[in-house]
Amino acid sequence: MKTLSFYQYTQTLRGQKNEEGVFAEAVYQDLMFPKSATSFHELSDYIENYGPSELSLSLFDTLYERYTEWLKF
Repeated sequence: MKTLSFYQYTQTLRGQKNEEGVFAEAVYQDLMFPKSATSFHELSDYIENYGPSELSLSLFDTLYERYTEWLKF
């Protein structure tokens, strides 16, 4: 099982021409994003309170679920 952060997962999505790619680019551009975080609550709190508008909470929920699956392989 991998021990990588959510930030590292999102960077695998950069460059995609869809909402996931936009999300990943926003994470990359956000200098305050918690790059080492793995906790759903820590990440969702940050996005809700400090994240730019491109960081949609509903998309985060989907991506976090995929992130947990990605960690298994």
